[in-house]
Amino acid sequence: MTSLRTFLASTAFAAAVLGFTAAPSHAVIIDGTINAGEWAGAATFTIGNGGGTASFLANQSYVYGAFDITGWTAAMGSGSQGNLLGFGVWGANNSYPTAPGVEFQQSTTQAAWGNDGSSGTMNGLVSAFRINAQSPPAVLIPGDLLAADSFATGHRVWEVKIPISSMAVGAGDTIWLVGGINYNGQQHWYPDYYITNHFDGYAPVTVAAVAAVPEPSTWAMMIVGLIGFAGTGFMARRRKNKPALMTA
Repeated sequence: MTSLRTFLASTAFAAAVLGFTAAPSHAVIIDGTINAGEWAGAATFTIGNGGGTASFLANQSYVYGAFDITGWTAAMGSGSQGNLLGFGVWGANNSYPTAPGVEFQQSTTQAAWGNDGSSGTMNGLVSAFRINAQSPPAVLIPGDLLAADSFATGHRVWEVKIPISSMAVGAGDTIWLVGGINYNGQQHWYPDYYITNHFDGYAPVTVAAVAAVPEPSTWAMMIVGLIGFAGTGFMARRRKNKPALMTA
């Protein structure tokens, strides 16, 4: 029992000193439902015209958006007034639609964003994905882009995960987020205002650091080293506690 405690203590000490920690993760699940605590720590903004709230999280690889569209009720239906859901990410304030940036839009019809082509269909909705303002279909929907919506709460909820690796952002960088939704014959922007074809309501979000995770081979070497370290300590303790041989 003593040797086990010694080994565990040595392992914990070595891990703390070497700083090996898993990359942080959050509980965001892209399923069109906002669960309690799922968006804790997110930057949250008002969707204009009393439409609801928008929440954003970001790391060096992805931006996550949750749009709780309280004004778009289930009774209106998913195709209400164009059904446009749009979300964009830019590397500089007021840089839309110039580079660098990515944006994603979904609708029941591509006419909602000007009939300039489609990047494909996701969850039954025609979708457009753009990198640096390049129109679809030149850019297809990446495999790690996720989007889901539902009326499970009685109103529209849209959750999105957009890859931003093409923007070459780093930990501590600031990115700006903006988007719009169309329903009930009105445009609603998030953040909550849009002036003379120029966004002044960008939502600044700081990109979070992502801790490095050791490669499997590194973990194996580390574990072998720790076992050896613990074994050496155990043998030394055993020699110390072993009684001396009787001599004549």
